[in-house]
Amino acid sequence: MKKLMMLLCFSCFSSIAFASGSATPADAASDTEIKLEGYFDFQSGYRSQRKLSGTSKNVTDNKKNLGFYTDAAFMATVKQELNDMTAGAKIVLLPTTKPKLSAAYNGSHIFLETDYGKVELGSPHDAASNMSVGTGSTAVPLAGCGWSKFAVLDDDNMKYKGLKPDFDTSGNSTFHMGSFSNDIDKTEASRKISYYTPEMQGFQFGISYIPDSANTGGNRNLKNLDDNGLSKLGVGITKVKVPDINGGKDNQVIINQNVKDAISAGISYKYEIIDDVSVKMAVTGEYGKPASKIIVLDPDDKVLSRNKLSNLAAYNLGAVFTYGNISCAASYGNLGKSLTSKTYHKVGRNTQHYKGAIAYGQGPMKTSVSYFRSLRYKNTIDTVSLGTQYLVTPGLLPYAEISYFQAKGRPVYFIEAPKTKTRGAVALIGARLKF
Repeated sequence: MKKLMMLLCFSCFSSIAFASGSATPADAASDTEIKLEGYFDFQSGYRSQRKLSGTSKNVTDNKKNLGFYTDAAFMATVKQELNDMTAGAKIVLLPTTKPKLSAAYNGSHIFLETDYGKVELGSPHDAASNMSVGTGSTAVPLAGCGWSKFAVLDDDNMKYKGLKPDFDTSGNSTFHMGSFSNDIDKTEASRKISYYTPEMQGFQFGISYIPDSANTGGNRNLKNLDDNGLSKLGVGITKVKVPDINGGKDNQVIINQNVKDAISAGISYKYEIIDDVSVKMAVTGEYGKPASKIIVLDPDDKVLSRNKLSNLAAYNLGAVFTYGNISCAASYGNLGKSLTSKTYHKVGRNTQHYKGAIAYGQGPMKTSVSYFRSLRYKNTIDTVSLGTQYLVTPGLLPYAEISYFQAKGRPVYFIEAPKTKTRGAVALIGARLKF
């Protein structure tokens, strides 16, 4: 019944969007508009990090300190206006790169827009991600998160009895949908149905429904389950060997952190106080039920126990204040005990993060300082970044950033494990071309 009510709500939103306009569309004039956009980002990174061993010292297969990284997208927006309704599709191609999780390059989907709001069908990005406000609105392109592509936080020196600490390096990602569940280096995000109200006196509201966070558009749950209902190593699933759990030396734990029947929502407000002085704020959140239980197996994959995971319940608060050429931003996110179990998460179960940035722009140049701190299961990451960019020509943006990071933690199952620490610096120089 709850699922039916959710689908009916979104059907109502869609009906409202269609309802506006003439009852005789066949006789109405129409215009088709095609807009092409894209970007290519080239980035070189140099890393200096202590306490690394073996191949962890390498940034690439054969190079220890220096590596190149590229990011690209090509987007076509095709829309047709018919009286008071706009219908269209956004198609995003991602050549030789991973899916882009920013609202500016929202993934492929169909959209319907009227005076009553906008409906998105099949978008991989939810309302909470699209409506969140934070440091990404003020800082230079990387916004203090580029360092995580080059840093190593799972080196053997960080492990205890073969297990590594869990860290949150989400940077600009919002909550579970953007960073917790799906590994964006290997898969696309799950598909959603979303509705956004028109902006009214500075306020806007958005809501998304996600039936299954493992549903990335073309797959079924067979990708994540075997014939006995046990989770495979698919989207959002990890399998680790945990000594001593359930009394066995080589027992294993399967953690499926996918969610089902999830709701993602946000409300934002922006206000121009006087000329060149403005503020924007947003409250966003997610709620969903775990798709599976945490499963303990013996060395022969026989199920020893199944234990509940807590629901996904997360929220984020963010604000940006702009005064002339200066912008300040801050945000706080809290996932609580989302998708954890006291059976396995013994050191801690809470996750939260803090972000702050201040930026100054003068003409084509912009400089920012940002700070990021996260706590996941009592494991901490602290990062300070200084970045600058210079707009050479319209669309061509060279940039540079240097970040200092420190990570400290222990595996979540072993309370007796000593906390290990790693620290380092990452310097990035790159250029982005947008058209």
